[in-house]
Amino acid sequence: MARKITHTAAFAHFGTKPRNVQWSWSARSDDGNIVVVTLWQDQFTRENGRVVYARNFPPEIAARPGFRELMDNLSWARDHCDGRFNVIVAIPKNRNAEPRSIAECFPSKMVMKLTHLNAAAGEFVAEAEGL
Repeated sequence: MARKITHTAAFAHFGTKPRNVQWSWSARSDDGNIVVVTLWQDQFTRENGRVVYARNFPPEIAARPGFRELMDNLSWARDHCDGRFNVIVAIPKNRNAEPRSIAECFPSKMVMKLTHLNAAAGEFVAEAEGL
């Protein structure tokens, strides 16, 4: 059985460090070449044979510090990384809880590419590349 990895260690796998270990959902490398985003495993979908992740955050989430950092990092990925970002897959302790907490997570080999981002509205869509 594989040893569980911490969320911070999953960020480190990609050469990134979360701004805050309690609330960061995303991070980017010091040189800005790598963006990493934590995505919930149960929220991936398959559309037209492609793995897709789409989120439209409700207004109450917009007040959370991890949300603003996420939107900043997704904007950075769009503007400086051709829309590409690496993924930490998170498995929730309780799928119905709000806010969710991570039961376990792992760095994925999957690379996502943004197809839509509206940071002001708190929404994005990304597709996995090469799957």
